[in-house]
Amino acid sequence: MSNFWKRTVFGTLFVVVVIGSLWLHFGAFFAVMAFVVFKGSEEMCAMFSHIDDTASDKPARLLSLLLFFFLAYFSYFGFASKWLCLLLLFPLLPFVVALFFKKSHFASIAVPCWISMFFVALPCGLMTLFLGKYFAFAGHGQYLLTLSFILIWTNDVFAYLTGSVIGKHKLCERISPKKTIEGSLGGAVFAMLAAFLINRYVNPLMSDWCAVGLGLVSVVFGSLGDLCESMLKRQAGIKDSGDLIPGHGGILDRFDASFLAIPSVFVYLTLIA
Repeated sequence: MSNFWKRTVFGTLFVVVVIGSLWLHFGAFFAVMAFVVFKGSEEMCAMFSHIDDTASDKPARLLSLLLFFFLAYFSYFGFASKWLCLLLLFPLLPFVVALFFKKSHFASIAVPCWISMFFVALPCGLMTLFLGKYFAFAGHGQYLLTLSFILIWTNDVFAYLTGSVIGKHKLCERISPKKTIEGSLGGAVFAMLAAFLINRYVNPLMSDWCAVGLGLVSVVFGSLGDLCESMLKRQAGIKDSGDLIPGHGGILDRFDASFLAIPSVFVYLTLIA
């Protein structure tokens, strides 16, 4: 199978699993996101192991899943907002966990934990909050989360196409040599246009300008998420974060844009509600 068809087939399967679970049931989406957190944390630690061979993925997976379960429980069952203060304890946990790994350096345990928790687990937990009763657009969470994914993927596709045709000026060459300013602008234009059209003709939940703003937020922070993951891979000296999805790489390679875009969209929608 050629790389093009491999990417197409498995990319389509990836979309079906994520969007299908989102609309099927909270439990199904919870299971998919829990797997993303588990595998994403593992891949994150694998990248750090290229830099420091004493890095361990067990504490990162444990603390990341703990943070994700906490947010998912809050989104589905709901409880007094004062319990959210427990979130303040999570940044402290890697310090405690690192005490029990005598053969490893502190940084090789705590740093992967922090990045896995707040780059992977927190965004996945916020995705479940879209489906909860505390979401600003309660009752429309599935639609808005689906829309967010569509805007992120629209940006990816049209940034690539635009950059391939007219891309000349590098966006951030030291991190991602293939990305161009023209490609990024093309992706942004099409994503904002998609947000405008979907909001106008499919489900008008907000003003047209707010919809365009949603597209812009998805693009800007999605692109930053992509660059952040590329920076980590470049530091580790690897091309892909993993090989879970043929033709695409690992979980981090597929969700990198979403990890920064989804929390930003969540904040944006909360502010404009």
